[in-house]
Amino acid sequence: MELSCNQSVKDRIMLFISKSGITKSVFERKSGLSNGYLNQLRNTPKEDKISNILKAYPEINRVWLLTGEGEMLMKQSPAEDVSEDIIDKEYTTYLLPLSAMAGQLSGLSADGVFLSECEKIISPIKGVDFAITIYGDSMHPEYPSGSRILIKKINPDIFIEWGKVYVLDTDNGVIVKEIHKCENKENYITCHSINPDPKFADFDVDINEIHGMYRVLMCLSAK
Repeated sequence: MELSCNQSVKDRIMLFISKSGITKSVFERKSGLSNGYLNQLRNTPKEDKISNILKAYPEINRVWLLTGEGEMLMKQSPAEDVSEDIIDKEYTTYLLPLSAMAGQLSGLSADGVFLSECEKIISPIKGVDFAITIYGDSMHPEYPSGSRILIKKINPDIFIEWGKVYVLDTDNGVIVKEIHKCENKENYITCHSINPDPKFADFDVDINEIHGMYRVLMCLSAK
């Protein structure tokens, strides 16, 4: 069921919960809302409640949540249309001193990196945890070698948007790939390269070997 702009914020929250496969209680707890809050909600939540929801679920498009216009989830391509409400000022984040090899497993890890040792950079959007630099051509042209990507850590046990680009911190290194459900192996995900060159073949990763999963929010082109 698709929602119209005339339906309520509560209706859109419930649609997100349904499509995410989570429960109302999980959503309330993660968003800092009281138990049963959604059942009692009659009007648009106050701004502090909206802020808590978007902080807990940064993938939700704020404009869609409040008005019903646009897509439910934030886009993440290099040319994405980022809502004006999140680019009204500059934000800072940390550039991790590692390269996510977008062609092969890099063997690198962010373990042991201290933020005090990281370069601070300007981010045009809020809600970013880190930035990293891409090297390799498997994600070309959307994510060219030398570009920086802004990433946000997610909880894969709660929600994964299949077919989107993520950074995976695995036993074999840090990689950037479009991820899909693995069709023939349980507890695995399939990593797909955007570059159609046959040398960049799909490969599967054991979910148990993933230490962290980060949603790619934006790509900053190399200068």
